Amino acid sequence: MTRGKEKRSGEDRRISEDGPPSGWRERRKTVERRLPRVVEISLTEWAREVVSVRTIKEGHET
Repeated sequence: MTRGKEKRSGEDRRISEDGPPSGWRERRKTVERRLPRVVEISLTEWAREVVSVRTIKEGHET
């Protein structure tokens, strides 16, 4: 594909919070970036979380 017919700008719009492109209505109530939340936990806490997620998925809430 030649660069002359390329419609994409090559810019990453996720870097800044500019909202939707001009002429588009914002569908979200508030503009927020979905950033992952990373926290350090012990192996015991992690195992407890895994067990609780599995029991909920299997329908065996305790």
